[in-house]
Amino acid sequence: MTSVQFDRADDDGGSAPAGNASYRRNFGLLVGEAGIFMAGLAFFDSATVYPLLLARLGASDALIGASRFVQVLGFTLPALFAAHRIHGRATHKGFLLKTCAVARVGLFTIPIALLLLARESPTTALAWVFGMTTVFWVMDGACAVSWFDIVAKTIPARIRGRFFGAMQATAGALAICAGLLVHQILRSPQLPYPANFALLSMLWFVGAMGSQLGLWLIEEPHGQGLPSDERWGLRAYLGQTIPLLNRSPRLRALILTRVLLDGAGLAAPFYVLFAQRDLGVSLHMAGIYTIAQNAGRVATGPVWGWVSDRAGSSAAVTAISICVLATPLAALAATGATPWVLVIVFVLMGAVMDGVWMVMSTAILATVDSADRPLAVGVASVCQTPSALYGPLGGLLAGLTSYRVVFGTAAAMALAGVVMSLRIRRAV
Repeated sequence: MTSVQFDRADDDGGSAPAGNASYRRNFGLLVGEAGIFMAGLAFFDSATVYPLLLARLGASDALIGASRFVQVLGFTLPALFAAHRIHGRATHKGFLLKTCAVARVGLFTIPIALLLLARESPTTALAWVFGMTTVFWVMDGACAVSWFDIVAKTIPARIRGRFFGAMQATAGALAICAGLLVHQILRSPQLPYPANFALLSMLWFVGAMGSQLGLWLIEEPHGQGLPSDERWGLRAYLGQTIPLLNRSPRLRALILTRVLLDGAGLAAPFYVLFAQRDLGVSLHMAGIYTIAQNAGRVATGPVWGWVSDRAGSSAAVTAISICVLATPLAALAATGATPWVLVIVFVLMGAVMDGVWMVMSTAILATVDSADRPLAVGVASVCQTPSALYGPLGGLLAGLTSYRVVFGTAAAMALAGVVMSLRIRRAV
């Protein structure tokens, strides 16, 4: 099978037909709950609001970089164990709901900790906020494999690109509204620190709970189940990882491209700090940057979906790789006389922040059959684990050198990702 055939694959994955009422309902619910979830995240955005809060609580650049480490490691490392947990099960919505609930319930404590501790004991508040966000990302990573498999069973392969595009556009539109609120909250004299950040964290919790309700309403189609005595044990299941990678050069190429592109993420927490500390922009510009970031999501979501469905996922991966490279290059072009260039940086960040995940996910789902799908998603996630080191590396570089050195390093990693993406089409 050629790479183009992989790109146009139409495995049914247990999906309902496009005219089915249940299919249409699930399509809307999945788009809606993901949009609400991502809009909630925008109130505590890891590239704007969260780094500013950590810095206000006394965190060093190294610790701010480590926040990226926690996010990536938490989202990737539990994936194979979660894939084993749902292996051979015809349905696993219950597992998804439980892990999501554990991930999100602790978010309710963050605003309380900020109000009670941020001024009197900022170190304790910092530890609590960091700990709760760590729990969130670890458990969210555990439920991601289940979510992807339900999407693959629900959404036919021929329109998955458009589904993810609709999801990104919806999330971006809602997150623009969140960005407007962030801007108003951070500039409001009626909401001095730490009440402003406490309110933002509470809005994150509300968004997460809205997403939880949407997940509960989804009707999961039955997949290919196995009797309990035929399911692999954990050791045997993990042993299938190397054979899967050996028989799929395309999967290997996709994973390596993703790891290289993730290298550009080492600069993500520092664009907003660069704007504030080096270019002298005001604190409430974080809201403007959040709006710009999500405008990029809205504008490009349907584009990535269309490219994936029409031109093939290989072309979409290369196109989005170029956008990843353009982000740190734009930051390097910003000066004190041209601080508005940072708005372009955040538009590009929005274009790729969900786009890379969306395009890569579509490509992986088109590369493997339904039986291998949870394992492939889990393997791809775990192979991103080295990307967790990019955050601390960015923090170390920022502390020892300058933000511009961090941006240059990010550009070099992204360029390597662009080169690697060109090889995906040749992999079969």
